[in-house]
Amino acid sequence: MMKRFLSVGLGVLAVAVGLPFVSGTPVFANLQKAGEALVQRVFQPQVKLVLSAEKQVITPNTEGGQERTWQTLEGDVTVRPGDVLRYTLVSENAGDKPAAELRINQPIPKQTTFVLESARANGAKLSYSIDGGQTYSEKPMIEVTQPDGTVEIEPAPAEAYTHVQWDYRESLQPMASVKAVYEVAVQ
Repeated sequence: MMKRFLSVGLGVLAVAVGLPFVSGTPVFANLQKAGEALVQRVFQPQVKLVLSAEKQVITPNTEGGQERTWQTLEGDVTVRPGDVLRYTLVSENAGDKPAAELRINQPIPKQTTFVLESARANGAKLSYSIDGGQTYSEKPMIEVTQPDGTVEIEPAPAEAYTHVQWDYRESLQPMASVKAVYEVAVQ
């Protein structure tokens, strides 16, 4: 990595020596800014996101109970009301620099309802939106008018959730990845 940085920096210096001033600004300063921009493009995080989906399949087992498995969904698929879908979002830093303050927002698909407490990811702080992704809270609350006219603050119902957010506190190092999961029920 250092060799690439030095060769870009030395190239900028070598060109700047033979060029005059342009419009009152030293060419050296302009070239230095261009070189810094180039270096930042070369050495930056490049987070790739891959979203996949699975459908929950429940089958009877030999003990008379039920077994839950997940079937990968690809291409055109049919889902029915009541089906539970699990979304997995893998984020990989394919760049040369750590991805600091990585925050991933994922909308709850239309015609589905978020399955409460289904979101998870190692090392991430979870928060949720009930206003289309404008604000996030660890425990969204709503005002509910009671039969006697008083208003109480209560936890938002699953139907109100519009987005899930994973906020990774640690930087995502180059070539490292993290996995986030959440479930929804088809309406």
